[in-house]
Amino acid sequence: MPTPRLVQRLGLAIIAIGFVAGAAAYVTASADPATDQLAQQREMRELARLGGTATVQTVKFNLWLGSLWHGERLAGTLALLGLVVGGACWKIGELMGEDVDEA
Repeated sequence: MPTPRLVQRLGLAIIAIGFVAGAAAYVTASADPATDQLAQQREMRELARLGGTATVQTVKFNLWLGSLWHGERLAGTLALLGLVVGGACWKIGELMGEDVDEA
């Protein structure tokens, strides 16, 4: 069974790896391609006419979610995921340590 200190160290390692991966992704990322705003507005208007407002909002959310995995935004996504997962490991190790202290 892993010790609480080992789990906390694992959490710190995950945070560090997440930040390093984010920095590497940021440095190697290419610039976001320019989008044609007029064509995108036309597409959204046509989509609203065919599917309604809910469809437009769903497509916008899907585009935003997809943009998190490309280019410079990927760096922030990796850093945030590393921070959340590493923080969760740290907290789990802290909670495991409370059980050891009480015994």
